Amino acid sequence: MTSLLIDTSVLIKWFHSDGESEVAASRSLLDAAQVGEIQAHVIDLGYYEIGNVLLRSLGWSGSQVADQLIDLALICGAPLNVTMGWLREAAELGERFGLTYYDAAWGAVARSLAIPLVSADKQLLATGLAESPTNVAQRLGLFL
Repeated sequence: MTSLLIDTSVLIKWFHSDGESEVAASRSLLDAAQVGEIQAHVIDLGYYEIGNVLLRSLGWSGSQVADQLIDLALICGAPLNVTMGWLREAAELGERFGLTYYDAAWGAVARSLAIPLVSADKQLLATGLAESPTNVAQRLGLFL
């Protein structure tokens, strides 16, 4: 089974579509995760990021946010807790590529686990640390 690390820029598309790009490809990854075709992983930081976007940027209620985070855990399992090694790698990647530490953390975990990082973040994509939802879904035959 293919394992993927799904970052917040893709996760948000699982719950919200207004103004978002690559929604269909992102949701094909969600569908594949729900039926066990892929194993989707999220780092602990992702829960804070998605919760913040839903609560602060989109104005969802606390109850709605909590429900979505529970759904996320049911789909992806427990979040991956970032290790000290991953934190160091994130700092090095952030410096090398001029990324935020948050984005570099996603790249560090994916590299350390040797699994693809799926992201819609233009900076992460430009570094080669991530693949777009469309590219991954097409490569896996989930989205045409």
